[in-house]
Amino acid sequence: MRRGPFLLMILLAGLILGSTACGPDETPPPIPALPDDGPPPTDGAGVPDIVAPEREEALGIGEMPEATEVGVTDYLGVGLPAITTEIEEGAHPDALFFQGVLPCADCAGIRTKLTLLPGPRVYVLRETYLGAAEGAHATYTTLGRWGEEPGVLEAMPTAAVLRLDGEPDGPPQAYLARTDRDTLRLLDREGLWIESELPYELRRVEEF
Repeated sequence: MRRGPFLLMILLAGLILGSTACGPDETPPPIPALPDDGPPPTDGAGVPDIVAPEREEALGIGEMPEATEVGVTDYLGVGLPAITTEIEEGAHPDALFFQGVLPCADCAGIRTKLTLLPGPRVYVLRETYLGAAEGAHATYTTLGRWGEEPGVLEAMPTAAVLRLDGEPDGPPQAYLARTDRDTLRLLDREGLWIESELPYELRRVEEF
């Protein structure tokens, strides 16, 4: 059975969601939905190396074998190869790349790679379930449109909230908050902050 994108959001029941609003007298200006112009950090500071040996050992997955592509969900109807080719050929020079290993209830972690195309507002999401009992290192790819969610995130009023859309009349696939210039943090299925010490962040990188 196909795991839905960001399955972890429904597997961590019992977490305290939300937080209190900021208390300063003056609220800083909101953070733009997408990073400002300029490259991501190049010194590696704060950017998780998701295939580093120590990270693999911590996850208990040993050497990282080649992931198996299990399925593609295309909400655009244009085909993943077409978008991938456009990106590889430089048709989207403003493409933004984020990656990280997100928590998983029944596997070692979800290796997540998210590509955002600002112009057409298209996203490509690749999720690899590391060491899962069913289909180890199985990868699921989702292609769809993204948008900005109106309103203010109570836990972080300055953060912009991105929405990864699925079916036209269906619920969003995921919500993410841009907490700083190069970081996206996964929110819960209602778009609320997840209070947890687990790593829910994706960091911007130059490329995959």
